[in-house]
Amino acid sequence: MAAFDQSKAYAPQEEGTNFFDDGREIELLHFVYSHPKLESIRGSPQGVLAVIDEYGRTKKYLMNVGEDKGRIVTDLIAEVKPKTMVELGGYVGYSCILFGDAVRKANGQRYYSLERNPEFAAVIASLVDLAGLSDIVKVVVGSSDASIARLHAADVFEHIDLMFLDHYKPAYTTDLKLCEELGLITVGSVLSADNVIKPGNPPYLEYVRSSVQEKKAKAHSGEMETHGQGILEKNVKQYAKRYGEEKLSESKGNPNLVYESRLVESFEPTGVPHMSLPLHSPKPHSIIVAAPRPSRLITLPRMSSPTSLTPFFYNHVPKNLLLILFSILCLPFSTFLLTASILISYIYPQPASASKSAQHGTAPPKTVLITGVSMTKGLVIARLLSLHTPHRIIAADIETTPFTSPGRYSCSISTFHALDAPDGEDSEPYIDSLLTVLRKENVDLWISCSSVVGAVEDAQVLRLAQQALGPSFHAIQFSLDHVRELHEKDAFMSLVRDLHLPAPDSHRCESSAEVLAHLLPRSSGEKGTRKTFILKPIGVDDCARAAMMTLLPLQSPGETRAHVERLAVSKHNPFLLQQFIDGAEYCTHALVIRGEVRVFVACPSSELLMHYKALSPASPLAQKMLGFTKVVAEHGGEGFTGHLSFDFLVRGGGEDVELYPIECNPRAHTAVVLFGESKEMADAYLDGFGRGSGKGVVVPSMPCHSYYWVGHDLIALIVIPLLELLCGRGSLGTVWEGMERFVHHLIYWRDGTYTLWDPLPFWILYQVYWPAQFFRCLVKGCGWSRLNVSTTKVFQS
Repeated sequence: MAAFDQSKAYAPQEEGTNFFDDGREIELLHFVYSHPKLESIRGSPQGVLAVIDEYGRTKKYLMNVGEDKGRIVTDLIAEVKPKTMVELGGYVGYSCILFGDAVRKANGQRYYSLERNPEFAAVIASLVDLAGLSDIVKVVVGSSDASIARLHAADVFEHIDLMFLDHYKPAYTTDLKLCEELGLITVGSVLSADNVIKPGNPPYLEYVRSSVQEKKAKAHSGEMETHGQGILEKNVKQYAKRYGEEKLSESKGNPNLVYESRLVESFEPTGVPHMSLPLHSPKPHSIIVAAPRPSRLITLPRMSSPTSLTPFFYNHVPKNLLLILFSILCLPFSTFLLTASILISYIYPQPASASKSAQHGTAPPKTVLITGVSMTKGLVIARLLSLHTPHRIIAADIETTPFTSPGRYSCSISTFHALDAPDGEDSEPYIDSLLTVLRKENVDLWISCSSVVGAVEDAQVLRLAQQALGPSFHAIQFSLDHVRELHEKDAFMSLVRDLHLPAPDSHRCESSAEVLAHLLPRSSGEKGTRKTFILKPIGVDDCARAAMMTLLPLQSPGETRAHVERLAVSKHNPFLLQQFIDGAEYCTHALVIRGEVRVFVACPSSELLMHYKALSPASPLAQKMLGFTKVVAEHGGEGFTGHLSFDFLVRGGGEDVELYPIECNPRAHTAVVLFGESKEMADAYLDGFGRGSGKGVVVPSMPCHSYYWVGHDLIALIVIPLLELLCGRGSLGTVWEGMERFVHHLIYWRDGTYTLWDPLPFWILYQVYWPAQFFRCLVKGCGWSRLNVSTTKVFQS
């Protein structure tokens, strides 16, 4: 265990007082709202937390969870990815802001903070609003057991994925039993309980460590519950002056639930070491008492009887069959939409199509080839150029199943060429077929929208095409040297350091021993680093993606060693060990012409991006990301032309925001959809012909539409929650929340593939392409874990 950073220690707890509910909570609120940095922390959870910490360190002690213990739960949130998280006891909102932000980053839907004291709840609500978390955090005022029962009865939530207990100590056990009885805590739920060692909570520890037989025997014996036994008297009577005699829930719980538990050591925000306390419990606690620091207990319930944890519809055959069936059921609706769109477009033709020749003079049209039109990004660019330029737009792409590419059927494309897929590791068929198209069509400008596996191959095509077609040929595609410098994760991190830009600590590893040398202390006397890392393949490896977000090192050296060795790190399969940065993730898309950024957009990111919402180009965060992109582009020089996108982790907010680049993708990003049908963006691509621009950077017009994919949302937000409910694993609340979110997207957002004047690719995507893929997986037995509708990519399992 690393030493506590004493510079971050809170003021000590005052002796002889309750060290809370004496006016300091309202004083904190005034301290925050009169702070000199108030405007810079608006909308920044980390900024608000920093000011709360400042009060706790320089003014008066606050009984917050603190950074050290808070990190344990935020790591847990990243691992569990809860849709619904509940905390019992919010105090001034420190844990609510810290964990609510983490839930949002994990794509969760709701964080409920249950707080009995209305003054504390008001402080929480005010600080949550200041932190910009009101969209995900709900503060509920009232006693914990009454609030739980009321919210359940109102169908506000019917299942708790993750619960943090940090309220009245005797209520830990009774509230847990109430949640069990109501079916809110089931298999798959996770509990995190604070203060189980200091000041101690023997009844809770006994309950979560009891077997089914022990719990049933105690219930049958009629033994009176003594929830306060073993808990310090001052904690039992902590709220007596304000609330009088406590009345706790009498729920019997669910004795069939047993718990797998682990104890995680940490520090109080004061940094005071844990002192052994007398714990009077039927079970011995010598190991726990000996824990050198305050600890929390994390418990994972499981059913005592054997049961399948995976619903049948996640299995290979049912999954594919159900998706094919769902496509058939949707056929009448999508066909109606297709027919209506064609009729409307016929009656009211797209005005830009009729005027584009006049806009660009009488110069003879040129031939523009766009590859990757099966993906949304390639299709969007093809549509833009077709609407706003006089040129002939042709397309090419790989078709795993012939005649199923959605882009093939776009009215913006005059000719489509099917490219040969690589044969195993041999990319020659793809390269040769693309070169043939470039020569045959005498292409003037090639716009590459390659997939993640085609970046290097397209760079090879560029070199060969330049030799074959001469100086009249132009391309939006980086050279092979530039691609290798940006595409390979370790090379990119070296470039960032060379440019004196901020970067997380990173190490290329070609063996398990190299990884472990960085993670584990080299001798018994060393305590190792406090940094946490993630380990990700330098190449493309779908099967390794599931382990990429595992924070390392694990609890013990043995667990860490076993995890690393399972990944088969080798010289031929190198990995990048990269420092984990606890912050929000963002992604960018840029078009770079001869070292100049011509198009730029930034948006929040996630592991599988299916929702796009643009950041304001004028925001400090977007400006810093643009500045970073410009530095890299200028470094590339005159020969640096192509699509460029970055993934960033972000800390802080406002002008003090910190960027940490974690990955570069030298190719187009689906975030290009955020430009809609921007004529300015189409003009920027024409700079690829070699003429100067001098027009600055094209950004999305504000307000900007947000984008989603209706097929993905139907399955993820409605179908899966309904199936889980029918299987007894879901809840009506989850189904209702999914429906609300889907309807909101349907009304206010735009679909990334559908457009009124070019509807056929949308119909092909859902009625031809994806059913063909699912049928192919069934016939060939190809397992998959997830898919991306926008990129038409299937991730193998």
